[in-house]
Amino acid sequence: MSDAPSARISSRRTQWPIFIALCIVAASIIYPLYFVIVTALRPNADYLQNPFGLPGTWTLDNFLALVNYYGAGQAFLNSLFVTSVAVVIELTLAILAGYALAKLPVPGAKYITTTFVSVMLIPAPVLIIPVYLMLARLDLVGGYGGLILVYIATGLPFATFFLTVTFRSIPQEVIEAARIDGAGFFRTVWSIIRPMGASGIATVAVLQFLGAWNELIWAVILIQSDSMELLTPALADIGSRFLTDQPLVSAGLFISASVPLILLGFASRYIMQGLAVGVNR
Repeated sequence: MSDAPSARISSRRTQWPIFIALCIVAASIIYPLYFVIVTALRPNADYLQNPFGLPGTWTLDNFLALVNYYGAGQAFLNSLFVTSVAVVIELTLAILAGYALAKLPVPGAKYITTTFVSVMLIPAPVLIIPVYLMLARLDLVGGYGGLILVYIATGLPFATFFLTVTFRSIPQEVIEAARIDGAGFFRTVWSIIRPMGASGIATVAVLQFLGAWNELIWAVILIQSDSMELLTPALADIGSRFLTDQPLVSAGLFISASVPLILLGFASRYIMQGLAVGVNR
């Protein structure tokens, strides 16, 4: 009986260092976000007096200036449109391809999956010149069509590979039962694969949305019009021009981070489940 209390004490002693380490990691993540929010809500003069203190004056002028004078509002809507369209198309193609590679007798399915992994290993800067020349020949430079196509093409290999691994965990018996009931390819995908693979689909959707939302290089290269500019290039330009106005820059950073934070808040449970499925496989 004396072994049980000693075991509990030993367990607590081992848990405390882990708890402290996790608290430190959490603080290192939360404090930058706190600093950005507080800085964005104060005038520049107040910030210069005490950069790390609490604001003497709270204001929304930095956000209003970004929207009214620097086009951040339109850039935000442009990014939301481009990213949403790219992710929806990419996710649709990845679900169909992932189901086919995971559950259907596709010739060379293993080699196709290996090819996806190989493509993901290619450094993105290597593709800039050939992709730009190809889009220029297709007259897709300067519009959203070319940018959406690039986002889909660069994100599709990972999305298909991830969903292929996820869909393999779905019991084959369920799919066979759906076929016996007369469900075709698309009906099976919608009624069986989509709900049972929801965690993996949500994980891919969030990861691809974050990747496209934060992307900078292609958005700068392919979009030259100021009225069509996306949020990340617009904020990069604001940050380089107003480096001494940290509250204005912080307001831009918060606007850029707001959508990913909301998305992660709603989908965090699905992301953890999706990643767990991927690790277990």
